[in-house]
Amino acid sequence: MKKVLILIIVVFSASFYFSNIHLSFNETPLQEVLQKLEEASGSIILTKTNTLGKITKEINTLDLESALDIILYSTDYEYKKIGHNLYLVGDFDLIIQGSVQNATEINFESLEVTKISNILMLLNQRVRRVPNSNSIILFGKDGLSFEILNLFNFLEDNAGENKVITYSSSHKISKNVYDYLIFLETSYKSSPLENQDAIGFLESNFSLLTDLEKVEFYESFDVNESDLNLKENINNYYLVEKDGEYSVLVTSRFNLENLINDEKTKNVSHIKTSFGVSYQFYSNEIMSNISLQFNKSYFDISFDFNNNSKFAYATELKDKVRIGAILKNEEDQINISFLLDDYEDFNNFGLYGILQINSQIENLRSILVDINELSYDLVATKTYTFGDKQTIELSLYPGIGLSISKKDQATIYFNFGAQYSFPFQKSAALFSYLYHQSLHTISLSIEF
Repeated sequence: MKKVLILIIVVFSASFYFSNIHLSFNETPLQEVLQKLEEASGSIILTKTNTLGKITKEINTLDLESALDIILYSTDYEYKKIGHNLYLVGDFDLIIQGSVQNATEINFESLEVTKISNILMLLNQRVRRVPNSNSIILFGKDGLSFEILNLFNFLEDNAGENKVITYSSSHKISKNVYDYLIFLETSYKSSPLENQDAIGFLESNFSLLTDLEKVEFYESFDVNESDLNLKENINNYYLVEKDGEYSVLVTSRFNLENLINDEKTKNVSHIKTSFGVSYQFYSNEIMSNISLQFNKSYFDISFDFNNNSKFAYATELKDKVRIGAILKNEEDQINISFLLDDYEDFNNFGLYGILQINSQIENLRSILVDINELSYDLVATKTYTFGDKQTIELSLYPGIGLSISKKDQATIYFNFGAQYSFPFQKSAALFSYLYHQSLHTISLSIEF
């Protein structure tokens, strides 16, 4: 009996002696216990928010994971290894587990879910995408779930519209997660996180590290210089500390025109129609016109009360390059023009290049051979927006052109155009002025 007792004492003493971690706790706060384990193991232990409790345990183990098993036994918490010598302690998937009975499936027709994957990642605690479908499941029936539902309803109703949306959400984090992100960022001030290690760590473990608090969105009417540097569908992360509480604020900006379901785009035609009237000062000519934009094609018919008419057609040849023709009937003469234009978008303005070849029709041969004039216009475009609820637009079009005619020498000329757009609920009123090759023209039109 003595030998057995001695053997037990020796084994117990040996296990204690060779243990890497031997700690004793008596009604010790859990956060303090985890800090002691960090110091003893040389690892980093992060926690979710509100990881509370008191521990009374004796720890004698060879490794940290065994110690965590002992510490967290009979608590509501568990641990996950999220990196090399990096652990996270908390109650995972708590919200979804408590909301399964209040789950709602949402099916989208216009919105393409895969195009907002960066937003779904942020809402992972409340939203799950249904595999192999264009649907999601929303968990919960509380105020936060209502905010998320409003977001998805708005996206579904407006997908395909040319509207810029700014999304923001607030996510609660613990102090040690906040401190660890600051450590990874090294030189954090108040701008979004820039260090790729910090961003990668946060995005890889976002639903584990954070607790969703609030979801907001609003339509961006006035885009300032700082907004121009924000790429669409890219999340920007800000660390926030206020009154001893810590959170991550996430913002993202995207154009709803790019979120439409590709299958719906194939089956739905986008049509714009306008009716207008124009006046040319030099000739005292008043013209009425009807134009139709059908997907990537454009038609325009203009006429006056003296049997003069014009028909224009243009279509997109490839991305940002169009080809077209203009047929004019003036004083019993028929003129035809061929157009080729391209567009480049820069940070603060756009630039059009327009090549036009003019010919007068007498017979089929003259169209191909007898070219009367060739011109090339280079036009810059800049649009300014005003207003909050209704976006009023003022667009300016300064430019320069070169004309080469069979009768005259080559001439260089300056152009200028301006357009004022005032929106209504489903239409817009457009007032335009154009100065082109010494001719002044004003026009008024309604676009649907």
